[in-house]
Amino acid sequence: MKVPQGMYFEGEQPLYTVPQVESRVHSDDPERVEVPPPPKLDIVMREALDAEAERPDPTQTRIVLARDGNGYPNIMMYIAFQWAWEYVGQALEQTDITVDDRDRESGVFFVEVPRSYGLDDKEAQVKLSHTSNGVQIVVMDRKGNALVDKGPGQDILQALYDKL
Repeated sequence: MKVPQGMYFEGEQPLYTVPQVESRVHSDDPERVEVPPPPKLDIVMREALDAEAERPDPTQTRIVLARDGNGYPNIMMYIAFQWAWEYVGQALEQTDITVDDRDRESGVFFVEVPRSYGLDDKEAQVKLSHTSNGVQIVVMDRKGNALVDKGPGQDILQALYDKL
């Protein structure tokens, strides 16, 4: 390190020290040093996943029908994604909206919507997205490229919200 003129260096203090580094580094070749991988956190992750997967109390599930900053409707569910997916699937079955296919990995229900909702195209996507606040649900066009118009989107989400 080169210290600028008029300044002085008091020394360095390691911020992130590796405990017992000499006993943890293994190498037969002094030019090549191999640092062992950190310990696996399988147990901690399994416990966290198990805790998240427990069935939530349905009376504590908060569901809000709202609008984003541009006025497009959405539903926010303050619950783990896997439960939101389950609840939305069950709610869609109770409406007149037909589920043609589903892709849980992408968070999409491919649906057919009756003409009474005012949607130009009878096919749409109900998209679930994991956010920092919970799970957001929106209605996308048939290809999933854009949100459907505000009116039909509101009507579709209202029907879904009523069954959640």
